[in-house]
Amino acid sequence: MAKKEELLMDGPKRMNLELALMLEDKQNLQFRNLMVEPNNIYRWTGLLMPVTPPYDKGAYKMEIDFPLDYPFKPPRIHINTRMYHLNVNERGQICVPILEIEHWIPTTRIDQVLQVLLATINDPQPDNAWHVEMAGEYRNDPVRFFKMANAWVEKYSEHRPTEDELAKFARKRKKMMSKD
Repeated sequence: MAKKEELLMDGPKRMNLELALMLEDKQNLQFRNLMVEPNNIYRWTGLLMPVTPPYDKGAYKMEIDFPLDYPFKPPRIHINTRMYHLNVNERGQICVPILEIEHWIPTTRIDQVLQVLLATINDPQPDNAWHVEMAGEYRNDPVRFFKMANAWVEKYSEHRPTEDELAKFARKRKKMMSKD
């Protein structure tokens, strides 16, 4: 684990440290295919792979945009795959307090943010919803909510890669990163 002093270093150094830690982490099976945009450490992409139904039947492309003054301001995270979820709006923004400026703590690491995000995807939080009507449906008619969520997973989610496909991607990423 990184020391507190390391977590307060300037943005690019901090992001490179966090990136290295995340690439070494073999335990996080819900966030895969992490890539950094070429020549832009401030933009990362990845694939969310939730573990609870109905979201566990698909995968969801996402991007992380870091502000120039990271870690003193939170990153912006967007899910680029459509999702019927009460904590995700139609623009792919996620409603999680850890990303709100008034709750952000500069020592928070991006892997911790992703853990909170995935916990919210796996267990929707109706008290912190983007969609009040959908939160009501989730509470009052869960059968209908999950039927609709399942239909959206089938219609919009990305192909959920196999372990062989993930390993192939990891080899390709390693080769690309070694060129830089």
